[in-house]
Amino acid sequence: MTSYKQRIYCKINAILDKYLVGLRRRSISNTDFSIICNNCWAGYVYRRFGLSYLSPTVGLYFFPEDFLKLCSDVKGYMEKPLEFISYSESKYKEIIEQRKQTQVPIGRLGDIEIIFLHYPTREEAAEKWQRRANRINYDNLIFKFSKMNFCTDEHLKQFDELDVRKKICFVPYECKSGIKCGIRFKSSPGSENIANDSIEYSRYVNLRKMINSDRVCGNQMEGTWDKK
Repeated sequence: MTSYKQRIYCKINAILDKYLVGLRRRSISNTDFSIICNNCWAGYVYRRFGLSYLSPTVGLYFFPEDFLKLCSDVKGYMEKPLEFISYSESKYKEIIEQRKQTQVPIGRLGDIEIIFLHYPTREEAAEKWQRRANRINYDNLIFKFSKMNFCTDEHLKQFDELDVRKKICFVPYECKSGIKCGIRFKSSPGSENIANDSIEYSRYVNLRKMINSDRVCGNQMEGTWDKK
């Protein structure tokens, strides 16, 4: 749940974004990147720099097992038809009921499920998913994961082992998993999970450097992006 402090932080950021977006955009030489992430985080990054959404992973979330499948074969899954199911057909039925998200559109892409949390209808979810999926730059992907939605240490390990050029994973400060791509959030003391990674993320990762770098593993960033 978003705290009062976090809500204030969001409002301040929204005001700053309005005035700083142009300056931020000029600070990056790489503007055609596609973020593949497990929740809404990509949208915040694109808005921060005033960029078009070059990814369909916006306004939604995945459970860890499904997200890792997507990461292992992004192009293959994007070529699959998007279908919709009722929450009662979902393998996460009990969790969805507990979260009172039974009216949220649920998509199925092959053997993975997508919870379109911020879409009012299946039609809107399908239209925006396909439009943004068509924009993906497969030569310039950034993968982002977080320890949430029943993510285990084994899930973190699998993400850490992905053979991709750019990847980051937000984990709680006390996380004992020694993954190389992990970025620790100090704002969630004592927590086993990241409650919300879309608010204070910029305190823990240098987005400008991450976007411009050739290779990223957590906060280890190398080189300077050079468009071919």
